[in-house]
Amino acid sequence: MENMNQFIRQVLADNGVTGLDEDVMDNLVKEMREYLIDQIDIAAVSKLPDDKAEELKNKMEDPNFSDEDLQEFMKNSGVDLTQVALNTMLKFRNFYLNK
Repeated sequence: MENMNQFIRQVLADNGVTGLDEDVMDNLVKEMREYLIDQIDIAAVSKLPDDKAEELKNKMEDPNFSDEDLQEFMKNSGVDLTQVALNTMLKFRNFYLNK
């Protein structure tokens, strides 16, 4: 999580966002981190093969399916989660830097 915060702070600095009150900066980083995590999750799920996507859909309907179960499912899904995260972070960075 700290690496993601550092990444976001660097994106902000590269975009000229500096000199903010620390509380304001912390809140901004938190909101951007939540958005980035959502985007990574969406990208990872979109990479699932159809059969795995259907399996996940069914599992998500189970009220006992926990966040840990979801993490384990995605880890074993065959999706290269590291690559998905890196690609999504690059798109995020380019979006905020208008590239």
